[in-house]
Formats: sequence, structure tokens, C-alpha cells
Amino acid sequence: MALFPNVAAVTAAAQKRLELIKPNSGFHTDVKAVFPAPKVATDKTPKPFVLLIGGADRRIDLAGQQGLRVREYEIEGVFSVTATEQDLANFHVDVLRAFGIGQDLPERKFPGLLDEEGDEAEYRWAVKGETTQSITIRLGIQYVQTYN
Repeated sequence: MALFPNVAAVTAAAQKRLELIKPNSGFHTDVKAVFPAPKVATDKTPKPFVLLIGGADRRIDLAGQQGLRVREYEIEGVFSVTATEQDLANFHVDVLRAFGIGQDLPERKFPGLLDEEGDEAEYRWAVKGETTQSITIRLGIQYVQTYN
């Protein structure tokens, strides 16, 4: 499994995987749009949509002019206030499946995904006056960066 050559390639490939999350592709959720940071959604963006936010990025190994790095991503599924806990839980499973977790075919696994560390999900429920609620899933992905 070849790792991505830089962080921009990781983000682009992650966006493509998230854009596949639709019922006609075998998923529960019908994702309307994916916004990789710094792109932002508007109040009128159809829901559910996804915010793909790159976070901490650290080098974990170095060999010559190449470094092995880990980029942490937050994948936030934004739903209308009428979405149920099951809708958000289904999205969590859909994201994991989109990245190849639980799939029988090894080639379906997202290159560099750190699934041995597990994933983390955090729910944010709408409070009075809010029109959205969300679930944020955190994943780590390894990639290679050349320094020359």
C-alpha cells in the first residue's frame, strides 16, 4: 500500500471518499456536499453536509529526505435539527465504511489510515434556537513528505 506523497493529496482523496456517501452507493446517509477547509458551507447549504478539517500534523519518522507524517482529520457531519441519534450514528458508520473499515477487500482500505488507534466520535446536539446538530469523527492518516 503506497502512502500519499503529501498532505494535499491525502485531503483530496479523503474528500472523494466522503463524496461517495450516498444511498445509491450502499450507504445510509445522503451527503449533499463536502467542504474541505478552508471552504465553508452557508446557512442555505442542503443538509446533511460534511466539513473536512485537517488538524494536527506531526512527523513520526525520518529517513534521509523523506518524513513519515500523521495528519489528524475532523470529519463533521452537519444535520438538520430534525435528525435523530440513529441518523448521526449511521453517518459515523458510513464514514468508517467509506475509509475501508470493516470491508473485506484490503484494497478498499484508505492508504495510511491509522485504524489500529481507533476512531473517536463526538455528538453535538442542537439547543434552543439552533437549526443544526452534528457528529465529529476524528481519524489519523499517515503520508510521506519529501524534504528537498
